[in-house]
Amino acid sequence: MIENLKKLIRNILEFKTWFTLSYHRLKLKLPFNPRKGICKACGRRCFSNIHHWLYRYTYSEIYRDNKLALKYTTELCYPDHDLGDAMRKLFNIDPDLKIVTRSKILNKLIELRAQALREGGNP
Repeated sequence: MIENLKKLIRNILEFKTWFTLSYHRLKLKLPFNPRKGICKACGRRCFSNIHHWLYRYTYSEIYRDNKLALKYTTELCYPDHDLGDAMRKLFNIDPDLKIVTRSKILNKLIELRAQALREGGNP
């Protein structure tokens, strides 16, 4: 009885809060929250996703350094994340693709993609 109570107390004291992040079907645990809860494209407060504009690293590289999974990323709300996924697929097919649109959200996503690629380094 007392041993079980000691184990319970030890588990509570050693408990750490982990935040999860997915990197191309790989679930990662981070000791800090990578999300702020504000979409970078539309500016709304929301439950957000970390959108990867580019998957450059292998699983073994990500296992060695989890922070690499945050390169080439932008925080987006769910609808904008779906648009970002479609844009990533288009740019994977043609990296020199030029998109001309009047949509403010799409223009913002194009700008965020360019910014994330600049900040992440040369792919």
